[in-house]
Amino acid sequence: MNVNIRHLNDWYAHCDELTIEQAILLGEDEITWPKLDFVPAMQRRRLSPFAKMALLVANNAVSEITKDLPIVFSSRHGDLPKTSKLLADLADKNALSPTAFGLSVHNAIPSLFSILTNNKQAINAISAGQDSFMMGLIDVYARLKSGIAEEVLFIYADQQLPKTYLGFQDEQQLSHAIAMVVSLPSEQKLAADEQQITFNFEYCRQSATTNSMPASLLFSQWYNSQQQETVLSSSNYKWFLSKHDTTV
Repeated sequence: MNVNIRHLNDWYAHCDELTIEQAILLGEDEITWPKLDFVPAMQRRRLSPFAKMALLVANNAVSEITKDLPIVFSSRHGDLPKTSKLLADLADKNALSPTAFGLSVHNAIPSLFSILTNNKQAINAISAGQDSFMMGLIDVYARLKSGIAEEVLFIYADQQLPKTYLGFQDEQQLSHAIAMVVSLPSEQKLAADEQQITFNFEYCRQSATTNSMPASLLFSQWYNSQQQETVLSSSNYKWFLSKHDTTV
């Protein structure tokens, strides 16, 4: 599977100063979440940290694009801090906030973004465990190959697990979001911020380790490096990625 990726934007706390590994070690006790100046103040006050970081990278990815793009949104856990709070309210027999409930569903973030940008294109929302990022990319590829769209905005976001769920973690935790514009390769020369990649996978049942970073962070790290090839592993798959010569 071959795709072109451009306008890749990522965010995690202190991303301008720290590497991903350093940010993981730092923790998230005093995070300054994105300000989102492009979102009206009334709407901004309702947004969770999960929504803020996802909307930021999405807006950055399409800031130079004038046409509406279909959206594929992927997240392993969705806005779990918000969902866990709703579950706690249910357990305590407290009334649920309609706003909190409405913004907790898995497709809430891309739907918000489409409203904010008046984008009437189709939206897909994906969740596939440890493979959520790469399965989201496969969904993007399928839409492109079907001819439904020439370009797709791909958004991925995950927030650090709430303390209640940390005992079940099988990956290192770091709140982060990534967005990119994806298209199929063409005969035209690649733009300065564009990279052509090939990816494929094989089923490979194996034990997961809690020391591994999420595939989304590993992908971003690899994409922004000089490394030509990489392999991302989950408990079910191995994903093989390689970059093409950008001078073609």
